[in-house]
Order: sequence, then structure tokens, then C-alpha cells
Amino acid sequence: MHRSEIRVIIADERKIFRQGLISLFTTEHDLLIVGDAGDGPELVDLVTTSRPDLVLLNINLPGLDGIGAARRIKKLPNPPELVFMINNHNESLMREAFSIGARAYLLQDCDFKEIVFALRKAAAGDYYLTGPAGHEMVFDYINPGERESNSGSIMTRRERELARLLADGYSTKEAADRLSISVKTAETHRASIMRKLRARNVTDIVKYCIRNKLIDP
Repeated sequence: MHRSEIRVIIADERKIFRQGLISLFTTEHDLLIVGDAGDGPELVDLVTTSRPDLVLLNINLPGLDGIGAARRIKKLPNPPELVFMINNHNESLMREAFSIGARAYLLQDCDFKEIVFALRKAAAGDYYLTGPAGHEMVFDYINPGERESNSGSIMTRRERELARLLADGYSTKEAADRLSISVKTAETHRASIMRKLRARNVTDIVKYCIRNKLIDP
């Protein structure tokens, strides 16, 4: 397995649904399914042992619902990003999901292409809300503290690692080698970092890393 692959766990009560998605994901070479769970407690245990980058979970899991499982997952060291699915629109659950750290929120009747798009957005540290107005509405739902903080605070763990290496003088290729990811993946992360920090060049990344004590001045 190459470290450029994004490790994903699927959690849904319906085994046939999980099996169908796993089969579909074999065509997506950057998304690797590393496990699947049928209930909330199983999901939490699986995240602890498999250390995925992303979790695609049904909000209505049995045993421990998706919200409860997400709360436990977010308390783990280096928790994965979360993409929720639900069978119909529920604004209160949507707000709660984003408030505890969800990156994306999908209706279950979405197609596979939208699931893949949401997962890739989440892996890049971006948000996604299903529907044509999602990109305009999403920040109405996320954690107010995160919404009001500067854009750099929503970098993913991998982006912070890459930013630190770039600030230390490594080229994108050298940083990719040190992180055991492909150059293409590193370039994608770098573009996301530049956008989130509103950085014009590497000097701006250095300044951000020094201000936030990611590197020594």
C-alpha cells in the first residue's frame, strides 16, 4: 500500500450497503477501504485499531448512534475526519454533526460520485454539505469557534506536517518523501495550505508556522 492512499472506514447497519460501497471503491485508487462496521461500538473499536484518515458513517447506527460514536472518536489521538450520511434532512442533527467536527454531511440517496467527492473534500480539510447551496450554507452549521478562527486553524494533521516541512526549507518533493506520500498528493496538500492561509509564497507559510509555534524562529 502506498501512503498516498486515503484510508477509509465505512459504518452502516446494512451489510449489503457496506459490501456494495466496498466494491465500488475498488475503482478509486486514492481511497482505500481498511474496514467496515455495522454498529457504533464496533466502529469506535475499529477506528482505534485501524487508524483511518476518514470515516464514512450513517448517523443512525445501532448500539451507539453516529453522533455518540463521533464524540468518542474525536477524543482519540489524531482522530480521522468524519463524513456523515442520513436518510432525510434533519437540521438539528446536521448542526450537531458539524459542531462535533464533521467535515461533510450527505443524504443517503446521493450517488457514489458525490460520496467520493465529499470524502476527497474532507481528506483535504474542506467542508461539504449535500445540495446545490451546500458550499454557501456549510459555515452556518460548523463549530462557531472554528468558524471565527483564522483559516489556518482548519488545516488537517497532514497539512500541518507538510507546512512544517516546507517552512523548514524542504521542497515539495523532499517533504513528500519524508511523509511517505506521492508528490501529487503533497502538491494537493500544499495548494490547500496556501488557500487556507491565504499565503502568497513559502515565506507566508514560514511566518504562520512561527506564529503558531510549529517551528522555532
